[in-house]
Formats: sequence, structure tokens, C-alpha cells
Amino acid sequence: MPLRQRLFSLKPSPVRSKLAALRAAALLHRGGIIAHHTHTLPGVAANPRSAKAVNRLVRFKQRRGPFLLLADSVQRACGLIRFYSPALRRVIRTSWPGPFTLIIPAKPGLNPVCYRKSTLAVRVDASLQARQLAAACGGFLLSSSLNRRGGATAEPGRKLRMRWHRHLDAVLQGPASSGKASVLLRVWRNDSTTIRP
Repeated sequence: MPLRQRLFSLKPSPVRSKLAALRAAALLHRGGIIAHHTHTLPGVAANPRSAKAVNRLVRFKQRRGPFLLLADSVQRACGLIRFYSPALRRVIRTSWPGPFTLIIPAKPGLNPVCYRKSTLAVRVDASLQARQLAAACGGFLLSSSLNRRGGATAEPGRKLRMRWHRHLDAVLQGPASSGKASVLLRVWRNDSTTIRP
């Protein structure tokens, strides 16, 4: 089966969305990168466990990271946390799933492009499709906004497919994004700081 193909979910029904996510995950496992929707902004995603996919994402984004990790569940995201504080527990309980990206103290073991020093950015997205895609990839999806350095965020669709066909292996259609970036919170010990409201 050739790596380059286009995936479209005709209607964002749960069954079609899950099948499209599974097909997209097969591309991701083979080192592909895809355009997809999240609850906040459209994204470009890669499998964080595939060095080939991570390198392709770095080339597409024209920067070295760090990139966001989308988790399929709160439990999976919590497995990355090096140590908990009461403030972190409160923020997690009230924020996920939702449009909140947390910068947390993290355990080592993932690709270096995920980390900034010993922290990483993680979100359990409100989009069912994004969570299904992360689940199909083993629990995590390496993601960033769907743009290149200095450019505006693009919407997945036909024009995008024509424009970036050399970089993207699939365009996964789904429910429209809100168009607003996620709230970015840094949580360290008993402190939480809003970086982006």
C-alpha cells in the first residue's frame, strides 16, 4: 500500500471518524505525517515513537520543537508526570479534556523534540477524533499547529492538499476547530502560571 494517500471522513459520525483515525494511524506508524482537526486549531501530527515521522515533522515545521503531545486520556497523560502537586491535581481535574495545554514536569523516555529542559506540553483534547487518533497511535500524538514558520494556520481541505502534497501523507477531515489557540499553563510545584490566556 503506498504511503501517500488522502483520507476524508465524509461526515463526522463516530463510526466513520474512528475508521478514518485507524487508517490515519496506520500511515503514522509507517512514518507519515497528517493534517487533522483538534478542538482548538487544525494541526499537523506525527507518531512520537517514530524517528522518521518526527524528523519529517521537524522539516515541515521548520523548527526543532518542542512540540505538543496530545494524549488519548487523562490517565495516559498523567503517566507522563514526574511528580504531582496539589495545584497540578486541581488543574488536571478542571481542565481535561478541553482546550488547556499544560507544561508539566515530565518523565524522560520520549523523543527529545517533546521536551524543553525537563518539561513537556501535553493536552487531552476535547475533540473525540483527536483522542481516537492518539489512542490508535499508542496513546500519544506529536502535534503542532498546521502552519509553517511565520505562516498563518491553514484549514485541512482540498487547497491544503494541493499546497503541501509533498509533506503531508493524509488530510483527515472532521469537526471544525474553534479557531482559538489553547490556554497554555505552566504548572510547577504548587504554582500555576498562565503563559497564554
